[in-house]
Amino acid sequence: MEEFLSIGDAHSFMSQPAATEPVADTAPAAEVAAKPTLATDYKGAAGGPALVPPPMYTPNHKFKAQGKDLEFDDWAKAASKDAATEKKIRDMHEKAYGLDSVKQSRQALQSELSATQEKLASTDRAIDTIAEYAKVKDWDSFYESLNIPKNDVLKYALELVKREQLPPEQREQWEASRQSQQELKNLQAQNAQMYAEKEQHQVDQRSGELEAEISKTGNSDIAEAYNNGMQDRNAFRNFVIRIGQAYATQGQDISAEQAVSEATRQLRAAQSQTRQEPTAQQGKNVVTSSKKPVLPNIQGRGTSAVKSSVRSLDDLRAKAKELSSYT
Repeated sequence: MEEFLSIGDAHSFMSQPAATEPVADTAPAAEVAAKPTLATDYKGAAGGPALVPPPMYTPNHKFKAQGKDLEFDDWAKAASKDAATEKKIRDMHEKAYGLDSVKQSRQALQSELSATQEKLASTDRAIDTIAEYAKVKDWDSFYESLNIPKNDVLKYALELVKREQLPPEQREQWEASRQSQQELKNLQAQNAQMYAEKEQHQVDQRSGELEAEISKTGNSDIAEAYNNGMQDRNAFRNFVIRIGQAYATQGQDISAEQAVSEATRQLRAAQSQTRQEPTAQQGKNVVTSSKKPVLPNIQGRGTSAVKSSVRSLDDLRAKAKELSSYT
């Protein structure tokens, strides 16, 4: 019975673990197909949307301030790593450089305000001083402070005495005439003030129209280039104003649109002429001759312009005889 296994051996043989087999991937086929591979990263998986590659960042370190093209500071160039950061840095630079002009304008306004306040304070002090002279009846100081000559004071005093000696009817007529003259002066002053306000309103309105025309697309580029070339932020505006004034001297009141159009036309014509001048100058330097080249006409004794060569002793003697005949 040795060839047969015992019951214990058979049990031990049957209880050995089976050989381990590889476990197959139990993920659904659709999920496996949806995972992008190197071949489908930017083409999309089967039946899925295509993946769009992110746009490449191209640095642009330029910005504009006060009509000039400027660049970022070195530290800002190094910190500009993407489009969003670059935009924040550009906004910061534009605001920072714009504050300089604002500060200058503010300082100029403060200086003008201080000068105006000082002038008004000086005027108030002078008025108070004159009023004090009149209050205490210090007429010498009063008239001197107003720069009124004494002869004018005496003349007025004589006229006042004569007026007081007039009959009541003539005095009333003089008072009525003086009142009419005063009313006329007040009316003239009011008319002058109304005319000045009307002119100022027209100037403000025309200035607004001019600014609107200059800021239009096409005009703004020309204006900016002209201002940069002249190194004056108001150069183009002043140029347009001079054109309007030139037309006004001829009795023509052109609109802001017409003035800007004329200014841009003149600048384009000047630019075109500047480009054509080198070509025209090059054409002037080239001298073309329509005549065919000819040999010089030598007037003489029928001799040729080409000297004859001496070939023998007889030729030499003949030549010497010919030269001796001239002398």
